[in-house]
Amino acid sequence: MDISEKEQERFHFRLIPPEQIRGGVVCFLLIMLIPLLVTLAAPMLSPYLYSAAILYAVMLGWGVVISVNPYRYEAVFTLYMGIYGAALAVTSEIAILKMMYDIARVESPWYGASSVLLMAAAGLLFGLLHIRAVRRGTYQEMERKGLNRAGKAALLLASIGYLAYYLATAFFGELGSMVLGMAGFSVLLIFGLYVAVVFIHRYLFIRRNMDKLRALYPALGLPKEEREAAYMRARNEAQATAKRHRQSKKRRRS
Repeated sequence: MDISEKEQERFHFRLIPPEQIRGGVVCFLLIMLIPLLVTLAAPMLSPYLYSAAILYAVMLGWGVVISVNPYRYEAVFTLYMGIYGAALAVTSEIAILKMMYDIARVESPWYGASSVLLMAAAGLLFGLLHIRAVRRGTYQEMERKGLNRAGKAALLLASIGYLAYYLATAFFGELGSMVLGMAGFSVLLIFGLYVAVVFIHRYLFIRRNMDKLRALYPALGLPKEEREAAYMRARNEAQATAKRHRQSKKRRRS
């Protein structure tokens, strides 16, 4: 049974606080640096390096813009996280292909094509299960009871799929000892796909319901100083209203 629109709003409208955005940008960019460094292996000046470097430069530049004024870009950071997840997944896939063809010297194009198709299938699986989980309210179950069935199924199927793929290529193919390294990057790839699905879907929901979000967070997008002033005004108004109610009750009793 699908949950109400209000419950979906409560799930999607939980924005990352501006105070945590700068630290988040730094942390996630450091994670993305790991697969990028693999593309520096010889031969260094390869399409793998150029592709990964372009993705990293885009996320770095965008992250700097957001970090300069995180209060202004509080809602946009949701989109940044979604695009970052996709960029991390693609960069991890590029690192895997680099290890296949430049380090392990694999010749068959089948390995690369099947790896890319597996990534696309995992992304599609995550998307379908995530949308279903949101509509049925299973994320609320996750918070109450732990990992829900949709999350278990997505992570389990993706993990089994990647493990089976790399075991098969190691057993029947040419990858040998490179398998463990590529399996490690598949963890980053799966993480990136999941982040992309969750945050892009959340941002699309926010864009469709921006008026409701602004009604819930009137100070959204305001600089820190104006936001604090707006918070103080709202608190003073609430205190004044409560005081009037108390005085009104006293008059009625008397």
